[in-house]
Amino acid sequence: MDDNKKQFIADVNLGELVDSTFIVSAKLVKKKKNGEDYCSVTFQDKSGMVEGVMWTEVFLDSGDFAEGDLVEVKGILKEYRGSRQLIVNALKRIEKDKDTDLSAYIKSTSKDIGEMFSEVKGFISSIENKHLRKLLGFFMEDETFAESYKTSTAAVKYHHAYQGGLLEHSLNVAKICDKMTEIYDNVNRDLLIAGALLHDVGKIREYSSGVNLKITNRGRLLGHITMGYGWVLEKIGQVKGFPRDLSDRLLHIILSHHGHLEYGSPKRPKILEAFIVYHADHLDGDIGGFNIIMENTSDENDWSEYVRNFERPVYVRQLDLAEEVNGDSSGKENPKSTGNSKVEDSQDALDQDGLF
Repeated sequence: MDDNKKQFIADVNLGELVDSTFIVSAKLVKKKKNGEDYCSVTFQDKSGMVEGVMWTEVFLDSGDFAEGDLVEVKGILKEYRGSRQLIVNALKRIEKDKDTDLSAYIKSTSKDIGEMFSEVKGFISSIENKHLRKLLGFFMEDETFAESYKTSTAAVKYHHAYQGGLLEHSLNVAKICDKMTEIYDNVNRDLLIAGALLHDVGKIREYSSGVNLKITNRGRLLGHITMGYGWVLEKIGQVKGFPRDLSDRLLHIILSHHGHLEYGSPKRPKILEAFIVYHADHLDGDIGGFNIIMENTSDENDWSEYVRNFERPVYVRQLDLAEEVNGDSSGKENPKSTGNSKVEDSQDALDQDGLF
């Protein structure tokens, strides 16, 4: 591991000094009202990401650096609008070469990629419909696609935002969908599993994986739903005799898997299998997002910071079975809790008004 890697993002608490190395995940030069430049920067390592700001003097003194660069950073972690923000006091670009060990900066799935992909192939072999099985084979038996499917991220920040995240998320959605077929007997399992495994294939082209997770230009212009639809439609055309109705239903699952027009879906779910994929996708995304919050929240805190995707802070304190309802300790606050009470109070008020 890099000798300069003294701290990991997830281990730094509010108010602490930072002196370590990170990868620049995103960089955006902005202007103050007086016309002076300053820089908004996102730093990453294998433990997570943190937003940073470089005010004018620091930015101008730091020299040239770009997204994907390895940098040495000194600063202090503070809070801004309910989120953590690294105030950068000094930044220096570090030269890296092909022998530079970047393992401390790349977050990857904790699960075995080979085992997960074997499970995916097991799902494919269990599909009875020959057209869907052939279609999935065109994807998964392509070595270039398979490598991308196994190593791509499912997001930049929110859920399964790491190498292997797309595979892990897609497999989870397929498992959830498979369980639904044990409960409801009017579901087409073959269509459901195919939709689950292919619903996010467009993310391979929407995001660039590796050291620097970011949205590609095509991703910003088209989005993964549109690109996934086109990709699957292209492969369907290569399967001789693929039924039109089956094609329309599978493509509908891809187009509707975000559930709502305002969430980016060109169509809302209109068949049972699309409803199930949408809810399974949303469920696994929320759980994945919650787990990332747990990883990035100090053990000393009862509450997370405000989470934009959930539009609220979440309760991260471990379940305590020792405290009794009628015991003397009932109602006592954790003295170590450093949650943002103003954000919590305002969000609680919104919750009580029934807005969420």
